[in-house]
Amino acid sequence: MERYRLKDFFKDATDMVFVGFLFSATVVLGAFVTFGAAFKALFAVTFRIMEGKKATRIFHDFFTAFRDSFWFSTLAWLVSAGLGAVLYFGIRYAMAAGLWIVAASAVVTAVLLITYLLYLFPMLAAFTTDKPGTMLKNAFLMAAGHPFSSLLLLGGMAVAVLLFELWYGTVLVSPAIVAAVNGFHLRKLFGPHLAALTPPETEAKD
Repeated sequence: MERYRLKDFFKDATDMVFVGFLFSATVVLGAFVTFGAAFKALFAVTFRIMEGKKATRIFHDFFTAFRDSFWFSTLAWLVSAGLGAVLYFGIRYAMAAGLWIVAASAVVTAVLLITYLLYLFPMLAAFTTDKPGTMLKNAFLMAAGHPFSSLLLLGGMAVAVLLFELWYGTVLVSPAIVAAVNGFHLRKLFGPHLAALTPPETEAKD
């Protein structure tokens, strides 16, 4: 097994920051409608970097994953964002009206929704399927069956949020932080369930 050297770490870190920049740029230029496809592409490239793919082409691999199942990723995101907006305004209304139980229930539902998405889009990046409904179900089963892993994924996102609160400049590396922390854990979690994390279309190009 090839030794992992310091220069390999710096290369991987640079690649992670670059793919994080592509994610942010794609989301902003797409008016946040493209968040789902971009989030999936972020993890697709992250998994390849963590596999030690020396010939990883960040720009090419990112947009290959971005285009793949674009409409499904976008629809899943828009539905989730709509539900999130309803929950947000529901929480505000419930708190203003003193309906604390309703507000707490909405907060818990919002956290569960975020947790589900933290599984869904990386799973879309790691697995291939011609049955989108099955992927939605499997993401739910994965989230429900691994409560400790769910806490770790939420913790990975919380780290990025905390760093952003401490210094707004970390927004430039926040996507890379979330992808690196969560991707490291998810890659091990997904490992037993698939033969390879690399999508077939990108494997053929290496």
